Amino acid sequence: MRRSPDHTRFARTWTILPFMLILGSVSFYAIRSGQPNGESGSSRSRRIELVAYHPQVPANSAGAVATPEPLGPVAPVDPNAPAKPARRSGFEAPKLVVPQETGKASVAKNLVGDKTCAECHPGEHALHFGSGHARTLRPAGKHPVSSKLADKLFHDEENLDVLWRYIVDGDRVEALLYKPGKPAQCVPLDWAVGSGEHGLTYMSIIYDAKIGQYRGLEHRLSYLANGHDGGHEMLVTPGQAKRDVAGSSVEMNVTGRVLDRKSLVKCLECHSTITSDRNPGEFDPHTIVPNVSCERCHGPGREHVEAARQGLDESFLKMPLGPANATPFRQIHECGTCHRRINNVPPSQLHPENYELARFQPVGIEASACYKDGKSGLKCTTCHDPHAKVSRDRSAYVAACVNCHKGPGQSLCKVEPKGDCVSCHMPKRVVSESFQFTDHWIRLSK
Repeated sequence: MRRSPDHTRFARTWTILPFMLILGSVSFYAIRSGQPNGESGSSRSRRIELVAYHPQVPANSAGAVATPEPLGPVAPVDPNAPAKPARRSGFEAPKLVVPQETGKASVAKNLVGDKTCAECHPGEHALHFGSGHARTLRPAGKHPVSSKLADKLFHDEENLDVLWRYIVDGDRVEALLYKPGKPAQCVPLDWAVGSGEHGLTYMSIIYDAKIGQYRGLEHRLSYLANGHDGGHEMLVTPGQAKRDVAGSSVEMNVTGRVLDRKSLVKCLECHSTITSDRNPGEFDPHTIVPNVSCERCHGPGREHVEAARQGLDESFLKMPLGPANATPFRQIHECGTCHRRINNVPPSQLHPENYELARFQPVGIEASACYKDGKSGLKCTTCHDPHAKVSRDRSAYVAACVNCHKGPGQSLCKVEPKGDCVSCHMPKRVVSESFQFTDHWIRLSK
């Protein structure tokens, strides 16, 4: 089956999200917007499962795009009063928007959707459906975390006179900001970024009519699944603390961090299959496909599916990334696209005492003596099922260690020859306030 030039060009440039290292890892990219607008839908003819979720941009009488209503004060509200529906901003109700093909750069026309993949790969689909990657970007109001936060009050730990209250309002969340002597401010939160297993950050989207682009706002507080007392907390979003922004050019206000178009795309591209059906590096709320689907890792599946249904030879079923070409170097490279690679870390920060690196698993693997520049065979899937939620079976990880360290020239640990390799050589680190991640820099830790 002859591949089209468009497909070949796309296959070379397709950015592949990492295989599952630690599912549900927290990413704190966020944004601010008007009314989110989206539902899931599938087209039987195109076999494309897309989620069109976007703020409605009102049009003026001449049909031109108008600027969404700016964030402003609402009537004073008593924080202890019963919850009332937050004010609306005049946006339309959510509705499905069918993406339009926009020429050769269109990626959406080559996607088939997870349900189509499940026809031949039901096991992998079922595992992936329960993973963090499959639920890493959802409408804020649809995320289970939102119901836990509804009508609760949270202080900004660095601005103690600021109080936040969250109200679920359809697909979005209304964040009400209270300051002494001032009316409450309403901040619409449109997306929830992260699975919520460790935590998540809310985000919003704004259409800037002056430049014809979308901008964003990373919400000031982020959700922490296991707080200091074991309960749920909302803490200052990592990167927004005063110590982090001191002397930087980061644009901040009391509601969060302002994001331009480039930063907005950078935040979302690791939580979605595509951010736009136009070109890489663009954001289009009408055609974004949320969450890390099968095709975000393996590449678009249209030709693969068509070849399989025609009963063509296996050579026609190859995809950009699969078992045959998932070498250690390739896996680390692709996983590191979002989880970071060692060349993304400044040399001054690449040292064992920097426990923040535990968030970036490929960096730790590359720095480990066990990796040996990819020649040892150690890769992400040595320990992790790339489709499933991260396993809690410690014995399976120990078995993976022993499998390599039992051969000629290798010796078992003299301290714990039958013990737990992971607790000593890959301990958990506390990073970003109270978040814990397994340190993948395999070494004898002090």
